[in-house]
Amino acid sequence: MPTGVATQDPLRQRALVVAARVHSFHRNTLKALSEMPAAAGLTHPEQIEAKHLVRRMSASEIKLYSQLHVFLKPGELLGDAIRGEFYTRMWQLASAESFAPA
Repeated sequence: MPTGVATQDPLRQRALVVAARVHSFHRNTLKALSEMPAAAGLTHPEQIEAKHLVRRMSASEIKLYSQLHVFLKPGELLGDAIRGEFYTRMWQLASAESFAPA
């Protein structure tokens, strides 16, 4: 089976440099991702929750994402009572017949 990438075409050779940069960027992104759970005392990215993430609101204020967002329970949009004004408003605007804005 062939492995690696090779070409004699000068135009395609320049593209290989981009591919190497994308590979490096992706590798470094995954490395950074692996450090996040460890910094929070977790063992896997699946364990990251809204309480582990913060958003800077101003120079002197930060809030946990768990404080900023109402998270719906599975199937909650199928019932009559939807928590959170934003989700209630958006659900009323939604249409199964069209993606066009109401």
